[in-house]
Amino acid sequence: MPEMTVPRPVLRSFRVLALNGQNKGDRASAKMQLTVQQDIEVGVAVPSVAGAPLMAGVIIKLQATATNEKDANDVATFGGEYEAKFCYSTDVTEAVVTPLLDDHGYQYVLVAQAFPLAMTHFRHELQAMGLDARELPLGLE
Repeated sequence: MPEMTVPRPVLRSFRVLALNGQNKGDRASAKMQLTVQQDIEVGVAVPSVAGAPLMAGVIIKLQATATNEKDANDVATFGGEYEAKFCYSTDVTEAVVTPLLDDHGYQYVLVAQAFPLAMTHFRHELQAMGLDARELPLGLE
């Protein structure tokens, strides 16, 4: 019996969809408590052009809030949204991919490739706003 292989798409693009932030306080000497929330979506895109490959998409939304430990009204916020697109070979069908995307392990393989890219950019932008983001993990926990 032939061995069945699981199709693995190739990461073709990664981009920043949106950034927004606000840091109006003077935090040069203030100790800030940083919290980050994440929302990750995984899906499949079926091409409308005949012969084009299927694509898997990962959307990563990150939202950070930094609160001054001595003044709870002193808050900085920053959000970023990122998109990774993965292409399958042209012989892979939607019927094969759809059940795979319901599998947590398969989703993890896709997200684990995109998340470090998103978090590296996100940390850089937080630091550019004057927030200490060195403690944020680059990978999935």
